Amino acid sequence: MHQKSRQEFRACVVALAATLAIALPAQAQEFPTKPVRLVVGFPAGGTMDIYARVLAKALQERSKLAMFIDNRPGAGGIVAANQVLKSDADGYTLIHLAPSTLSRVFVKEPPFDVYKDLPPVSSFWLGPFVLTAGASVPSTTIREFVDLAKANPGKLNYGVTSPVSGLPMALFANIAGIKLQRIEYKANTQMNSALLTDELQATFTQFTAVQALMSSGKVRVLMVSGNQRIPALPNVPTSTEAGYPGVQAHVVGAIFAPPGVPAPILNRLSAAIKDSVASPEVEKIVANNGARSMAVSNDELMRTLREEDAMWANTAKITGYRPE
Repeated sequence: MHQKSRQEFRACVVALAATLAIALPAQAQEFPTKPVRLVVGFPAGGTMDIYARVLAKALQERSKLAMFIDNRPGAGGIVAANQVLKSDADGYTLIHLAPSTLSRVFVKEPPFDVYKDLPPVSSFWLGPFVLTAGASVPSTTIREFVDLAKANPGKLNYGVTSPVSGLPMALFANIAGIKLQRIEYKANTQMNSALLTDELQATFTQFTAVQALMSSGKVRVLMVSGNQRIPALPNVPTSTEAGYPGVQAHVVGAIFAPPGVPAPILNRLSAAIKDSVASPEVEKIVANNGARSMAVSNDELMRTLREEDAMWANTAKITGYRPE
């Protein structure tokens, strides 16, 4: 290459770099010019959908950022995640995920690495599990339930609707030294009906799955997993308080983006979403649904997600669970 040609080439490179340096901040300043799509891999009305709509409302009110929910159910969230991975990296498509449920602990051959392939935008919530007993069960405390189970080995049934909802009870039974029978259902509505008709005696699932039954007084909540009581059930002891500190089970929800979204846009989204997550309005609704809001840095979020993944892996090892 001649000296003059090299100089012209360098000048073009410098000019292009300068143009990009100016264009990206300008693009971020203009963003958004249209509503942001938040994909949810589950049907409307479920926990993930409820929280997504709460967030969208808060974003509109606090940051004037318009967001609409796009429900794409299928394969426990894999269908939605695959679609988002292929979406344009322009910031106008995000996804609300509970990453651990798509990890190798629960998916035999996941088509992607949920912890590496989807950049985090914001933490959102952490939800423990609640152990409930049907109205026909005479136990009023978790100790009484354990005594009942020991007196009737293999005669008490518990319901599950997914691998995630089945592991907490399997872990508890292992630690408490009791034998329970597992019955699988396709939906929470079916499981709740079985709880009312005494086909089931207990469940150990997320708060929202049995919220309507709790509100009507048709089931009794005996324990919350983990170390922290939840505002929605201030009088219900944690598993640690009840004498079962090894019963650690929770799910973390967060917002992610497709790979390649420019940092200025990602930062703008992250700041707006974290502001809404930390707002009193969102905190109250999340708390009323049995979880806790999480407005932490993305580094802290990823550390929390890794710890959660290790927790579930350990639970699977203890209980002998393997994904199908």
